Amino acid sequence: MTDVNPIPQAPPTAHPASAPPPPPPVAFGPAPARPVLPPGAKNPGAAGALGMMPGLGHLYLGLYQRAAILFGVFVLLISLAEHSRGPFPGLFFPFWIAFSIIDAVRQAKAINATGAPEPGILGEEKSVKVSGSLTAGILLILIGGFLLLNRFVAIDLSFLNDWWPALLVLFGGWQIFAYWRTKQDGAKAE
Repeated sequence: MTDVNPIPQAPPTAHPASAPPPPPPVAFGPAPARPVLPPGAKNPGAAGALGMMPGLGHLYLGLYQRAAILFGVFVLLISLAEHSRGPFPGLFFPFWIAFSIIDAVRQAKAINATGAPEPGILGEEKSVKVSGSLTAGILLILIGGFLLLNRFVAIDLSFLNDWWPALLVLFGGWQIFAYWRTKQDGAKAE
């Protein structure tokens, strides 16, 4: 005989769909968005990297006087290290390069924050926008032509070893003339 009322069996338990495991904890958050520099802003990282060659980071920033001074002191240190005995001048190299890097980064941040570099020993220095210049173009063409000519015709440049201070005298004279001309123009305007 068959049982009309079979023993009810427990309904089958529904196994919930297995949920994916939680993601592992992240030690560092997502990378922050890189700030976009506004037009005319200077990248402090690029200025610092270029500053490893004293004066080059400042050229990038448009601070030409400061770049010339940093590079000039670097050349002077090289000359002193080459012509002196002992480690004294050579010890200044790492410090001068570190100063150049740090100053380039600080000046880039100051230019980005205020639009002007920090004043230095020379006083206020305004960044200069490079535009076409007849004098600079002619000077670069003459220097490049002279150096190319030197590749084909032997030109003795040993006189530069003795006469390079004349460049400092000429640059100083040009600075005095520019100062005097500015004073004259200011007196005429009043």
